Amino acid sequence: MLEKLLKKKRMTALLFVFFLFAFSAANMRKELPFLWQAVVEWYGKETGEKEREELAADINDAVTEYVAGKHGFVDAYGYVQLLLGKEEEGNFEVVKDREGKLHYTYFAEGIKDTGEYARRAGRLRRMLKAEGTELLYVMPPDKFIAGHTQLSAGLPYHMANETADDFLRRLEGEDVDALDLRKDLTDSGMELSRVFYRTDHHWRTETAFWAASRFCDWMGEAYGEDMDPEGYYKEPSHYHFITYKNAFLGSMGRKAGRLYAGTDDFTLIFPKFSTDYRYRGSHSGNRAISGRFEEVLIDWAALQGGENSFDTDFYGAYLYGNPGFTHIENRGRQDGPDICLVKDSFAVPFAAFVSLRCRTVDLIDPRAYQGDYTEVLKNGGYDYVILMFSPQNLTEEFFSFCEEE
Repeated sequence: MLEKLLKKKRMTALLFVFFLFAFSAANMRKELPFLWQAVVEWYGKETGEKEREELAADINDAVTEYVAGKHGFVDAYGYVQLLLGKEEEGNFEVVKDREGKLHYTYFAEGIKDTGEYARRAGRLRRMLKAEGTELLYVMPPDKFIAGHTQLSAGLPYHMANETADDFLRRLEGEDVDALDLRKDLTDSGMELSRVFYRTDHHWRTETAFWAASRFCDWMGEAYGEDMDPEGYYKEPSHYHFITYKNAFLGSMGRKAGRLYAGTDDFTLIFPKFSTDYRYRGSHSGNRAISGRFEEVLIDWAALQGGENSFDTDFYGAYLYGNPGFTHIENRGRQDGPDICLVKDSFAVPFAAFVSLRCRTVDLIDPRAYQGDYTEVLKNGGYDYVILMFSPQNLTEEFFSFCEEE
């Protein structure tokens, strides 16, 4: 009996060692090209303490990002958390609300001090005003919708909405006009449980479509800009709505796994009517490309998917994601305004839909833009410059302009 037990244990140990060797071999085969690339990029550079730390971080990223079978492990771990009834993952990096939607959040002691960011916006407004350009702010909604979203007791709340409220009050003191889309949500007729994706931090394309129409209406109310006087561009029947069922796994879903989070439907929206566009951005290597809205502003390759939903980012199909600078010319609307959006990723589908009412739309993403973009804003000949950062992005990264008068 004892001999039998020892035999089983030896066999288990051998199988475990075999698995370790096989798993290590699979990882070496998959990860070596990325490790080699990380090392080559640093080869020949001076390597002080800071550089050595960055090299170590690059190597660690390559090792953790390209683990063999990574997605299977993520799904398995998420399924265990689901069975345990947990409403958070990764030490509260991702939490689940009572509707089953995932959120990025953290424990906040109070609202952020955004006074300096508002003052920078005020300085930018004065600089642009001297050039005949108006500065506006558009505040997208946060995924935590006040009065609707509920978290279980003990889960962290980031107070992003309260920070946004304080920031908008400060903007008012700087004479910067602002459209707060959060206030319009309840009167929009949209089902609040479907404003955001279940597994991603972004609003749905349907919400961005509504927001573009609301923005253009507001421009008429506040500035007399007849961007869509007859409401033609806001009429849903004038657009194709193509829905990819259970195809989209958002940024939070990729962290928590499909079994924990589920997947989202993704709806692609583009005009039925004739359009004529010219586009220049990182997608085209700054070479101009021309064609219809859906030919120029949508990355169809991003919608084809990879091996599974972990490999696709459907949201980035509009305008090819977040390049540092994008220029869009609507050659069918020469009487529209020229605008520039300094933005985060919420503005991507929003800008695509707004472009139908404009002559030109430029987009600047502060995270990727190389150089001082305030000169572009000052000398771009824009009618309007619009700052559009979501409540959680009221941070230094997005307000790196006009630090001094």
